[in-house]
Amino acid sequence: MKNIKIPNFTFKEWDKTFQKIPGWDTEAVRAAKVMVVGSGALGNEVLKNLALLNVGNILVIDFDTIEYSNLSRSILFRESDCGNQSLKVDVASKRIKEINKNVKVKTINGDVTADVGLGIFRRVDVVVGCLDNRLARLFLNRACHKVDKIWVDGAIENLAGQVNVYKPDTSCYECQLSEVERANIRYRLGCPDIAQRNATQGRIPTTPISSSIVAALQTQEALKVVMGNERQSMAGEKFYFEGMNNIFLQYNTPDLKEDCLSHYRYDSILEAPNLTAQMTVKETLDFLSQHFKTDHPIIELDYELVLEITGKQSEKTSAVVVPFPHLSDQLMQKYEGVTGENMVITKDLARIDKTFPHLDMTLQSIGIPPLHIMSVLIDSQRHFVELTGDEPYFSFT
Repeated sequence: MKNIKIPNFTFKEWDKTFQKIPGWDTEAVRAAKVMVVGSGALGNEVLKNLALLNVGNILVIDFDTIEYSNLSRSILFRESDCGNQSLKVDVASKRIKEINKNVKVKTINGDVTADVGLGIFRRVDVVVGCLDNRLARLFLNRACHKVDKIWVDGAIENLAGQVNVYKPDTSCYECQLSEVERANIRYRLGCPDIAQRNATQGRIPTTPISSSIVAALQTQEALKVVMGNERQSMAGEKFYFEGMNNIFLQYNTPDLKEDCLSHYRYDSILEAPNLTAQMTVKETLDFLSQHFKTDHPIIELDYELVLEITGKQSEKTSAVVVPFPHLSDQLMQKYEGVTGENMVITKDLARIDKTFPHLDMTLQSIGIPPLHIMSVLIDSQRHFVELTGDEPYFSFT
């Protein structure tokens, strides 16, 4: 059989057809950095689209492994990926490269609410949310508003789906929440019972049809941001479709609320090239003391650091040092006094200062990820300090 030589297409050769589209900016697409949060049904379609469109740099964030049930809705996953704890981000990255080797990819196997530094949000052009719960969406909304980034939200259920584009000062996910949705989030955030805090509503039934439609629109909206066509975006509008009856709606979203917590923005950020997430708490506090000329710097955490958990039935109390998002079922089982009992948080903190009993722990080990922007209190004044020494961490290959 005669060998066939496959040409090594460059970026410009790949998208010659796209360049015929009025307003298409090849160089902007090539230089783009697009964050995709979630690599399930929606995420697969978005990632496939971005690769086909020759987007230069794609960041994939997910913490899950591939299951057989994913295959009917996930174009990037195969049967051979199931049963061996294959990470979604690793397999997705591999398949993106198979589609288009021009594309560079970075993956973060972790929870977007705890393992992705705010400085990473600051360095991408647009964020695409392919999530399945309100808490993660709320976090994404607040993070993007803090650093003035647009994010494109997609949601699917059965044969229906919707797309929203959230742009600071124009539209906001949190402003649109109903009172019932807000109450549910407040309950989940405030409940000390770990099982209740981690509770999910189960799998949402979806089809590859709805995910294809929604993901296509999400990708299109992300490209508008990348190429500077924000005026043509759906920011401030909601797109909804219901496939059973072929209903397509596009309407304005509610007005912004003045007291919304998501609107808080980090206007002035101190870049600290000497700080990284691998430094100890003590080293970091010493740096802050020296820089701000104070003996009492305070680092505000984005969520509680759990220091003690107790079994409801056994009343067995155990000392831990775990960021709440990392308090998994597997970890809690190690501290159960009675098998299967519910565990309750009985001691936590949300601020770190020089009285912290574990000053030798690294920032990352207490839940501050690489390139994060820390909120620091100096004499009741809030400052925002970036772990800029972690910049090499944000690289695409």
